[in-house]
Amino acid sequence: MESIWRTIQRKLEENNIKTFPPATKIGECKSKYVVLKESGSSQVNLYSSEYVYYQFMLYVPQNKYHTLDDFEKEVKQVLNEQLHPLLRSTGSNNPDYYDDEVKAHMRSFTYRNIRRNKYM
Repeated sequence: MESIWRTIQRKLEENNIKTFPPATKIGECKSKYVVLKESGSSQVNLYSSEYVYYQFMLYVPQNKYHTLDDFEKEVKQVLNEQLHPLLRSTGSNNPDYYDDEVKAHMRSFTYRNIRRNKYM
């Protein structure tokens, strides 16, 4: 069975959105891409289910900041149209950040998935 992380990556890549796991994209940002990271979990009330959070970090080259809004819409359109109800937005968005190491602007937001907690 394919993991949720892999399902998300596959759907994004099927829509021509380059997607990488954390710490694997090396070098200066030359074109837009997403870093996809599982970002923890929390229990759902008193049920035997938990929310699993996925952080989407969008990168665009330093001279392409003006494209960040459209890139975010493009990624969210795939998530909302092709992965709903598997994934749902948490409404959590972080401020934009300039990453000097890769010479890129980064914006991140979080979605969640619900799964049965096998340890309860």
